[in-house]
Amino acid sequence: MDDEPMWAADHVVAPTPGSAITIPETANEFAIKGNHLTLVKGNQFDGRTKTDPHKHIHEFLRICDMFKYKDTENEAVRLMMFPLSLTREAKTWLDELNEGTIETWDELRTAFISRFFPPALFDRLLGEIRAFSQHENESLTDAWLRMKEMLRNCHGHNLSKGNIIKIFYHGLSEITQEVLNAAAGGIFLYKTPNQAYQLLEDKVLLKLDWAKNQKTKPSLKKPLLSPMKVAVILILTKLWPEWMP
Repeated sequence: MDDEPMWAADHVVAPTPGSAITIPETANEFAIKGNHLTLVKGNQFDGRTKTDPHKHIHEFLRICDMFKYKDTENEAVRLMMFPLSLTREAKTWLDELNEGTIETWDELRTAFISRFFPPALFDRLLGEIRAFSQHENESLTDAWLRMKEMLRNCHGHNLSKGNIIKIFYHGLSEITQEVLNAAAGGIFLYKTPNQAYQLLEDKVLLKLDWAKNQKTKPSLKKPLLSPMKVAVILILTKLWPEWMP
């Protein structure tokens, strides 16, 4: 020790941490297909506030199901590929997990959702749904589409169709409520949840179909006159009285 530099005696090289994911043994070694890797990396999750972890899981599984590896369980492929689908804060989260803490896909999915869709976020989204109100100058169709988007983002809300209809109706303006009552041929909330839901869906489809037809109709506007034609018309108009007998 006395023959070594003094700094070397105090210099400790920390071990490189291992992966939090334990990959199960596979029947045969296999290589990830290039286009599979490209699709996964093209759908990366960064862990920021407005990104949806449930949608990421759904898209990730959809991509994985497109590829089959002989004698290799789907779970092994998912565990190997999922870290490549993460970037920024999400990748940092996975790298900081203790080594060997995840052994199955279900454990990985649960840990991922728990981190990026925490109970506090769920409570906030559910509260926003319960406090739904129609925006000023927002049409009935746009309000309903917005409500459905809020429901999709609040995974596991467990609201019944009847509760959704009542929350939506009471959040509408009085004028829009009357429109719904007229469309229902009476009191809208007297309908069954299925009838009320279908009525709203039908109005949305009708508006979307109408908008589509308007875009495809040929224009009926008269063609604009060229500057030369306009000048000729003005001259003739000015001289017209002189031509009269």
